[in-house]
Amino acid sequence: MTVTPPFTPHPMHEVRAHTFSRPGDGYLAALGYLQIGTGVLSLTMSLMALTQAMLSHSEFLNPATAFSHSSNPIDRVIAAYVILQLTFGWLAGSLQVAAGISCLRSRRPRLVLAASVLSLANFPHGTLAAILTLHGLSRPEIVPPQGKDSDGSHAIP
Repeated sequence: MTVTPPFTPHPMHEVRAHTFSRPGDGYLAALGYLQIGTGVLSLTMSLMALTQAMLSHSEFLNPATAFSHSSNPIDRVIAAYVILQLTFGWLAGSLQVAAGISCLRSRRPRLVLAASVLSLANFPHGTLAAILTLHGLSRPEIVPPQGKDSDGSHAIP
């Protein structure tokens, strides 16, 4: 009977770094992971709040009831934002996750653009991710003109 030695990890000089084929791929990968992270955060928070509201305080989902508790305009804006996050935060989070996956795969520039524009209203974390993504989509070194790669193939960001 032979005894196998315990697992030994590879030495660090044998570990290969990921190489990017085009300029801007690293920024695009960072945007993808940022979009996925903020999307999961939005999705989780929205679904937790929506579940809580449905189980115990369903009057929070009724705009007339929510606005009746607020007397000044700032309170009404806050109430509107909370209702918006409760009802549509899961959708914004899902779109951010899809946009992040699209950035990682260098596909679907229109989806990434639409998700980023919608994420501008998802304050604060979605707004930051959207601003960085829109900035990246506007840079020619990250996204070639008309969404075409240097060899003429369609890629996106």
